[in-house]
Amino acid sequence: MIRRLASVAGAVVLVFAGGFLAVVGRDVLIDPVTATVVAGLVLASLLWITGSLTDSVSLGRRTVPWNAFIGMANVVLSVAVVLLTVRSAVAIDDASSWLIAAAMLAGGTSLSWQGVQIAVDSRHVDLEATPSSGRVLAVVLLVAGAFGVGLLAGTVV
Repeated sequence: MIRRLASVAGAVVLVFAGGFLAVVGRDVLIDPVTATVVAGLVLASLLWITGSLTDSVSLGRRTVPWNAFIGMANVVLSVAVVLLTVRSAVAIDDASSWLIAAAMLAGGTSLSWQGVQIAVDSRHVDLEATPSSGRVLAVVLLVAGAFGVGLLAGTVV
């Protein structure tokens, strides 16, 4: 399931990065942080697409499996997004921007942890084509909980 969704996620992020550059112009890449974020988005999308389309890639004597590409993409994406939100918080310097940066740091840490677990094929992730019903239930409950917390934060703040 992770592998099937990776190509879709990669395409969406690549279109987003291209659309961003089309709307604001390529002159925005003069700023090093913005250039790093855009490069991170493009790299993450290419890693996701590569991981979803190939079983493995030979690099010299080593063979890199598909899950390593998808895991690395998650880590790259989380670093890019956290970098962008922290930079915005530093530039704006108000309480709400720092709250958003803290939330993105927590989410980015979670995404990075998941990416590392996918890359090393640990017992914490299920890389099977059809996940077990227990895992599907856990993901549904996690998404519902995150949605509920988001609604609560949106109405309170």
